[in-house]
Amino acid sequence: MVKPQCVICAKVLSHKNLKPNKLKIHSESCHSDLAGKGVDYFKRKEAALKGSHIDSTGHYTCQIEAVLEASYQIAYRIAQTKKPHTIGEELIKPCLLEAAKLVLGEQQSNKFRQISLSNDTVKSQISDMSDDILLQVVSGVKSSPVY
Repeated sequence: MVKPQCVICAKVLSHKNLKPNKLKIHSESCHSDLAGKGVDYFKRKEAALKGSHIDSTGHYTCQIEAVLEASYQIAYRIAQTKKPHTIGEELIKPCLLEAAKLVLGEQQSNKFRQISLSNDTVKSQISDMSDDILLQVVSGVKSSPVY
C-alpha cells in the first residue's frame, strides 16, 4: 500500500491530513521558504521521491545498492574483529568521510554520508548475515545425499 507523503521532506501523512487546509498548514509551517517555487520544482521532487520508497515502518529510505552493500561489508568487518558495534559510527565513518574529503573532494565525500553505520544498523546487518549463513548450511545439509 502506498502511503501519502510530502514530496519535500518525505514525511508520511495520514489520510485525514490530505485535506487542502491541512496541507496548507504543513506547507507553511515546514516549507515556508518554498512558497515562491513553481509547479515544475515540485514535479521534479515528486519524480525523485518515486525513485525511492517507504519501508515497513513508514520511514523514508533512499539507499542505492552500492551504499547498502558498503554498509554490509563494513558490518562484516566489524563482526570479524569482534569490536563493539558502535565503532562504525564513532571511528570508521568519521575516518571514511575525512579520507574521502581529502582524496576525492567535498562533493564526492557527501556520498559516503549515506552509508549507515549506527549501532542498531550494524547489529541488524550482522544478524541478517548470520541468518543467511544458517539457511545456507541447513539447505546444504538437506540437499546432501547422506541426509
